[in-house]
Amino acid sequence: MGRRTIAYLTEHPIIAFLLIFLVSFAIRFMLLIHYRHDIVNVGEAPRIAFALISKGQYADPYAIPTGPTAHTTPFFPMLLAGIYKVFGTGFRGQFVRCLIVILGYSLFYALYPTFASAFGFPRQVGLFTGFIVALLPVKRSFEVFRGWDEPWAAMMLALVLLLTLKHSNSPRRNLGSAIWLGVCWGATLYFSFSTFSAMVGMLFVDLWNNRSFRVLRDVGITFIAAVAVISPWVLRNHRQLHGWVMRSNFALELRISNNDHVYPSAELNTTMPGVEDLHPSSNLPEAMLVREMGEINYGHREMHIALAWISSHPREFAWLSIQRFFYFWLGPPQHLFEITVTSIYTLLGLAGLGFIRKQLGSLQFRMWCTVLIIYPSLYYFFQAVPRYRVPIDWMIWLSAGLFVCVVVDRFAGEKAAMAVQAG
Repeated sequence: MGRRTIAYLTEHPIIAFLLIFLVSFAIRFMLLIHYRHDIVNVGEAPRIAFALISKGQYADPYAIPTGPTAHTTPFFPMLLAGIYKVFGTGFRGQFVRCLIVILGYSLFYALYPTFASAFGFPRQVGLFTGFIVALLPVKRSFEVFRGWDEPWAAMMLALVLLLTLKHSNSPRRNLGSAIWLGVCWGATLYFSFSTFSAMVGMLFVDLWNNRSFRVLRDVGITFIAAVAVISPWVLRNHRQLHGWVMRSNFALELRISNNDHVYPSAELNTTMPGVEDLHPSSNLPEAMLVREMGEINYGHREMHIALAWISSHPREFAWLSIQRFFYFWLGPPQHLFEITVTSIYTLLGLAGLGFIRKQLGSLQFRMWCTVLIIYPSLYYFFQAVPRYRVPIDWMIWLSAGLFVCVVVDRFAGEKAAMAVQAG
């Protein structure tokens, strides 16, 4: 990308947004058309959407009707329910579902320059990384057919982290901003409950770095506001499932990820021989157990089985967790394109953390480190799925882009200085 082009796109952010969006959408739309036989494959979220429009219940995510559920947070199934209500649940409805997935990713990538400017990065970092991610569908089918709420959760996380940065930078914190921050964190949890760890981490770091009564008050108010926002959903789950949960599938995912003959990734667990598929989404006897026991009691059973296996197989569990760590950060080794691109920008992103501290400030540096350390930690215990990393991928890409831009500028400066000396 030439300097004149960068300068033009920097001065015309709407054109930059549209270009990145159109490039991303066009490439993923072509993949959708080419692999359209995969459009009708659905998972738990579409099944919940079916139940919403057929019987008005947030229910039935598995192979057979199993009753009320909290398997997913409500945003994406409710969005899909609206789509199916208009376009039907056949091929046309599933095609539009895939278009929504592509739309989410394309909008997400087109916002990279905005994210860059908002957090203090040079705008060209956002332009550079935005066009790269638009051109390279690194997450493969998860950016076309198998995606859920990940890009929307990523955009919400970016928004709430920006509000956190502004709140922390404010010379005079006030009660209203603390409440508003909590409301936005609570709204983000409706998109993806996985961001809860990032919220707790950011609040703890804020309190640790600013030990005062005012900060303690702000942290407490923000947390209470977030809990208040998600309380209607939690109360609904308690009323219908008889358990205090935001999501009910933690124990299930822990069990299917840690048992005899299991592999570190979900893809291998569904394609390699000798692995028993224990997920009630495809295992009829397990789905029948969910229906008989209810999701909460079934989750207690799954947790007992999972912890028993982990305690009796500590070495196997440790080895699986190590492998899942590398899957998360470097990508799946069975896919050369994905592991090559993911490894490169991950390593560049980690190298760029030092430049974030020097050029952007300590607050952004602490924010990046906190989220990148805390958010992935839970996923080391679950089978690897490429979409799990999407909500924090923009942070890694921006850090990588900053590293590249700083190195290129320094090299160009040294080259110009040498030319002057030689002249």
